[in-house]
Amino acid sequence: MLAGLALMLLLAAEPSLAASTSGGGLPFDGWLTKIRNSITGPFAFTVAIIGLVAAGAALIFGGDMNGFMRTLIFMVLVLSFVVAAQNTYTAITGKGAEITPPTGVEVGVTP
Repeated sequence: MLAGLALMLLLAAEPSLAASTSGGGLPFDGWLTKIRNSITGPFAFTVAIIGLVAAGAALIFGGDMNGFMRTLIFMVLVLSFVVAAQNTYTAITGKGAEITPPTGVEVGVTP
């Protein structure tokens, strides 16, 4: 009787229950990934560099500005830093590079 019940439960199981659970199953995951890719792409990086240069030049050569204009320039400066940070970090650290040991060398073995 118990074996029959186990067999019936096994046959009635949904295939989706055995699906991979590696993440990305949230309903809003797709558009968040699109936003991240568009913010970290080459076009956004170029616009961020232009924004950094323009905001820096405005602060240096701007002379006497009112508080609202300085706040807007600082906002452009901070947003440019945020957008450029991921590509700059990748360029500095070499993300994506794989360093493999030479063949025949045992890793983690101390003499």
